[in-house]
Amino acid sequence: MGMQEIKENVIDEKPTITPSDDRYHTLFERINAAAFLTSFEGQIQEANQKSYEFLGYDWSELLRLTLQDVLSKDVDWKQCRDELAARGCLTFESETVCKNGSHFPVDVNISIFRMDGSLMMFVLLWDITERKNQEKRLKESEKKYHGLFEYTTDGIFVLDAHGDILDINTRMCEILDVMKSSVLNKNLFNMDLLTARSLPVVIQQFEQLLSEKVAASYTTEVKNRQGRVLEVEISSFFLVKKDNEVDNFVLIVRDTTARKESEQKQRQEHELFKTLLNTLSDSVSFKDDQHRFILVNKTNAVYGNITPEEVRGKTDFDFLSKEQAQRIHDDEDAIMRSGQAIVNKFERVTLGDGIERYLFVTKYPRYNDEGEIIGTIGLSSDVTEWKHTEDECAKNHAMLQTLLDVIPDAVCFKDSQHRFVCVNKAMTKRFMVQPEMMIGKTDFDFLPAEEAQKTFEEDIQLLQTGTSMIDCIERIIEKDGSEHWYSVTKVAWNDPSGKIIGTLGLYRNVTELKKIQEIKQ
Repeated sequence: MGMQEIKENVIDEKPTITPSDDRYHTLFERINAAAFLTSFEGQIQEANQKSYEFLGYDWSELLRLTLQDVLSKDVDWKQCRDELAARGCLTFESETVCKNGSHFPVDVNISIFRMDGSLMMFVLLWDITERKNQEKRLKESEKKYHGLFEYTTDGIFVLDAHGDILDINTRMCEILDVMKSSVLNKNLFNMDLLTARSLPVVIQQFEQLLSEKVAASYTTEVKNRQGRVLEVEISSFFLVKKDNEVDNFVLIVRDTTARKESEQKQRQEHELFKTLLNTLSDSVSFKDDQHRFILVNKTNAVYGNITPEEVRGKTDFDFLSKEQAQRIHDDEDAIMRSGQAIVNKFERVTLGDGIERYLFVTKYPRYNDEGEIIGTIGLSSDVTEWKHTEDECAKNHAMLQTLLDVIPDAVCFKDSQHRFVCVNKAMTKRFMVQPEMMIGKTDFDFLPAEEAQKTFEEDIQLLQTGTSMIDCIERIIEKDGSEHWYSVTKVAWNDPSGKIIGTLGLYRNVTELKKIQEIKQ
């Protein structure tokens, strides 16, 4: 659009201002904005005091500038002139460019008028820095509010004074299994979300807020769209305007169903763990990395007649001799350093009262959730009675072996697989071997095959029928080929229940007696 067309489009009724107008000068100077008179092309012809303050130029410098010099380069001046021609005035936001290069946001207001027959522009630049800062703070506040509202782990209703739902966050939709659009503007109290138990709670909170401005939290329940009852905690507060004027009622719902289920599961697991600990025949102890007892199931097996509570927080040095406690301490240090367990270590401990006990001890490293070793777990089996029984058995075995070894007859015990389990010296002398070489072997390892087979068949008959052989005279060819006569007695070997578990054989060498009898005949 050309200059002539613009001039013709300006409405004739626009005011004509002359420089001698005192009212104009008063307004021009006192207005709280940078004010300029410019030509229609933007050349600054006059400016008020505020413009010097805004831009940092002096009078002579300003008169050499145009609006294009003091406003952002992003302004489309062709479009501005088109709008001015059409409307006679124009308002838009931009930025000023000061003499020192700084800039700040402004509202730009331009009006066109005639002065002394020429088309002029009256331009006002309003500093909107504070407004922009407030808008920025508001946007940031709204962003934070939106983030808190939408991404909190609690469900949130925003209700008006009548209980109509003004807003609902995503978490609340998830809890109730509903679409946001399906509940907005509906009345919460008329929906099938509150149960007979929770409806009075919400009303009570509303009443508490009105009277006390603070409402307590309550554990109650709600129903989701599928009719499932959920355990929840409900709290609330009022949104208020200025002057403490109540605006909206905010209801916060925390779904505790999973937590309740988890707590119940933990209680059950704790009870099972406790029952297991108290049922185990072994003593179980948990220690921290300072070797202090954290949890024990029982202590009688190791430390005498004291309760688990008396053990907690103490160490082995409080109950055992320094030497014994140091040995345990060193073992546990090695476990915590290497992560390697100790399994079924046989230990003898002597308590303060002099009682001696024997234990099979197994210890493992104890880990936290990050995989770090934070202590040890110990299992102790009291085998004192077993050790005493073993010692007694060893003593009896030694007595039996002594008795067997003084018997001149060869004696052997065999199991049901015909393997030697116990022999005396006479038996080993007969086969010319050491006792340990016979254990676990059979007659086939020491006798000719024919003789071994005959002995094998006798043993089979005895195991099947239980019928004993008493003083049967047999000619036996030894493995070296020598011939001997034996008086053989074989009886069944029974366990305490009477079951046959092997054979007992006694072999008396009667070769010389047999020769004497033959001579007499």
